[in-house]
Amino acid sequence: MLFMGIDVGTQGVRCVVAGEDGSIAAAHSVPFARLNVAAREGWYEQSPAAWVEAAERAIQVCTSQLGSPEDIAAVSVDGTSGTIVPLDADMRPLTNGIMYNDPRAAAQAAQAHARMGEIEAKLGYRFGASFSLPRILWIRDERPDVYERTRVFAHQADYIAGMLCGEYAVSDYSNALKTGYDLIDGRWPEAYASELGLDLAKFPGVERPGAPIGRVSAAAAARLGLPATAWVVGGSTDGYASALAAGAVAPGRWASILGTTFVLKGATERLVIDPNGSSYSHKLPGGAWLLGGAANLGGRVLNYARNDKSFDEMNAASEALIPTGVRCYPLTGRGERFPFVNPDCEPFYIGDVTGGRLYPAIMEGIGFAERLAFDHMEKLGCAVGDTVYTAGGACRSALWLKIRASILNRELRVPEVVDAAMGSALLAASERFGSLELAADAMIRYRAAVEPDPGLARRYDEIYAHFRDDVRTLCGAEV
Repeated sequence: MLFMGIDVGTQGVRCVVAGEDGSIAAAHSVPFARLNVAAREGWYEQSPAAWVEAAERAIQVCTSQLGSPEDIAAVSVDGTSGTIVPLDADMRPLTNGIMYNDPRAAAQAAQAHARMGEIEAKLGYRFGASFSLPRILWIRDERPDVYERTRVFAHQADYIAGMLCGEYAVSDYSNALKTGYDLIDGRWPEAYASELGLDLAKFPGVERPGAPIGRVSAAAAARLGLPATAWVVGGSTDGYASALAAGAVAPGRWASILGTTFVLKGATERLVIDPNGSSYSHKLPGGAWLLGGAANLGGRVLNYARNDKSFDEMNAASEALIPTGVRCYPLTGRGERFPFVNPDCEPFYIGDVTGGRLYPAIMEGIGFAERLAFDHMEKLGCAVGDTVYTAGGACRSALWLKIRASILNRELRVPEVVDAAMGSALLAASERFGSLELAADAMIRYRAAVEPDPGLARRYDEIYAHFRDDVRTLCGAEV
C-alpha cells in the first residue's frame, strides 16, 4: 500500500509517494513558472492555475515512476499557511491567491484584533497581516464585488485537494487556524457575523488532518494516473507537515528545524498559551497540540563568515576551535520574534572572533539560542524528551550537529526524508495505521543519531549561563 503527499510550497510543488515502511517509491518537484504575479508593487499573489499545473505535473511524473500506481491508497496536500483564494459557485477562482507573505491586510488585522480578542485569548495568538482572516476582510472591504460572488474562501491546500476529488469547500483545522477557526469548540466563531459582519456560509467545512474527504474523481484519475479508489484526506499547512516529517507527532517529541531560519515545533498534551506571544499551537489529529515558534536568526548568517571557502573547508578548520568561548546572538538584522519578542533587539558578539573563530562561534550562538527556546518551552510547562528530532540544512554539517547536541545535552536524531510532502504522506497513511503516531513510527526512518560530547557539554553549560545573562541585558528579554 502506498501513500502520496503533495507539498504546495513557496516556490513550487513536491510530490512524494511512500510505502508502509517509509521507503520512497516515487518523488518529483516542479517549480512555479512565476513566484509573484501581483500587479501592485509589494503585494504577493500567485495564480491558482499555476498551482494546479505544477501539482498535476508532479503527480503525473510520480505515477509514471510507479509499477503499480493503483496501490496508492490515499493522498494528502499541504500548502502555505495563510494563503487564501475566493471561489465562485462553480469553484472557479475569482482572484489570484493572496499569498502568506502579502502585507496588504494590516488594517484589517488590527480590526480583527480589536474585535476578536476572545478567540485570540482562547487560542493564544494574535491576528496579523499574515493570517487569512484579515485577507478575507480586505476582500470584503476593497473588492465587494468579489466578496458577494464568493461561494467559499479556500486555502491553498483546499484548492489542490478540490482539484483531485471535486470537494473544494472542505478544509482542515491546521489551515483553518489562521482563518480563526475555534480549535477548542470545533466551529467558526459566531462573532464573525455579529462583530465583523462576515457571512459564515462562505467559510469551508473543517475536518481533522488525515480525515477522509472524498475519493479521487474519475476525471482526475484519468488525467493524472491516480486510482479512483484512492482517498483524498485532510491536509495541513507546510510548516505543520514539516514538523510531522521530522517526528513531532506525540507529546514530548520536538522538531527543531534549522535552515535559513530556526523553527521549533513540539507536541504537548494540553493547549499551551505563551504569555510573551512568541509561539502558538496547532492541533494534532489525536487530540494533542503542536506548539511552535520561528526565530529571526538561522543558518544564512554563516555565509558572512565563510571567507569564500566551502562549508566543508570551514567545518574542518573549525573542529579544533570549539568551544570558542564566544557568546553571540547572530541576527542578520534588527528584531527577534522567538523565543522572546523584541522588534528592537540587535545582534551581539562578545569575545575573540579572530583566527577563524567567527564561523564556529555563530554555530554555537545559534545552538545557545536553540537551547534558550527549549528552556522557554519547559518554563511554559512543556515536557521535552531526551531526544530532539532535527531537520534543515544545518544537519548537513556533522560539526554543527555535534555542537548543538552538546549545547542541548540531548541526542539529535536526523530523519532520512524531511520534506513537508513526507509529512503529508504520513497524514495520508494515518487512517490505514489507525493513528498519526503509529504511521510515523512505521514510516519515519532516521539516517543519523548524534550524542552529546560530555566534555563539551560541561563547557557549554558554563558559557550558556553567561549567554542567558547577555540576552537579558542586551536584548531586554525575560529568559
